[in-house]
Amino acid sequence: MSSLSRWLTATSSVLTVAAVTLGRRRLSFRHDVEVLAPRTTEQTPLEDIRCRLMALEADRRLSGLRDWVEFGARAVENRQPALDVLCEALRELPWPGTEVDQRWRMVLQASLAAHLRPGPGFWLDSDLDLRHTTLVDFDLSECRVRSARFDGTRFLGDTRFDQTTFVGSFDASGAYFGRHVLFTHSVFARGLGLRGATVCGNGEFSNVHCAGAVTLRGTRFSGRADFTCARFGSDLDCSGVRFGGRALFRRAWFAGNCSFAGAWFRGREDFVDAAFGGESSFENTRFGHRIHAD
Repeated sequence: MSSLSRWLTATSSVLTVAAVTLGRRRLSFRHDVEVLAPRTTEQTPLEDIRCRLMALEADRRLSGLRDWVEFGARAVENRQPALDVLCEALRELPWPGTEVDQRWRMVLQASLAAHLRPGPGFWLDSDLDLRHTTLVDFDLSECRVRSARFDGTRFLGDTRFDQTTFVGSFDASGAYFGRHVLFTHSVFARGLGLRGATVCGNGEFSNVHCAGAVTLRGTRFSGRADFTCARFGSDLDCSGVRFGGRALFRRAWFAGNCSFAGAWFRGREDFVDAAFGGESSFENTRFGHRIHAD
């Protein structure tokens, strides 16, 4: 072997060793550029549960739901993040989806209500964010929630919020109720927002208690709107509301100002024994039948 060949062989060996050494050494920040191989980031337990709740396979979904319950029950600080993940899973479900998706929606809704209803497994001080979600026969009756957002949500079938306490605000602006919605004997500590909502069936609000302001501006009721014995502790805005069926405000109590300006009562209206504590406005209101306000 010539001298030149031996020199090239030795040089190649040295460069190889140097390359391996430099690849293993952590380079300084100022003078060297470190090229790292892509690393796979490990999922947190909640992220793993989220992925399984949104999986296509039924077995993975059920295993994710079981771990979801355990994760939320493990510590108080886990409850709200767990609820946020469940709400996200509901939002991401397609409509109408497959038969499996439809059944899964009912399972998630039932799991949600089970932890918001006082009793074993109750999660206190919980917020709900179900904006722009499709819910079917949604039942949140006798629950206790801090705040709830249902902006633009589509409720199909009957919807129940009866005897539910909302310690925070409730907002369902622009929501669509495909059939009847029940709010009877519910409590809203910081107001009720149904601005621009559509109720295709009856809206039952009898004996509702609202400490904060109530906004029904532009809401449409196709069926009966029953506010019998309702208690409005602050202002009520019913301007531009369209009452397609009977509108019952018998023995209702209005502590603040109330406005029915531009409202349209197409059916019979009943204000018998209603008490108005503040200013009331019926400007440009249309009545399809005689007013009952004895």
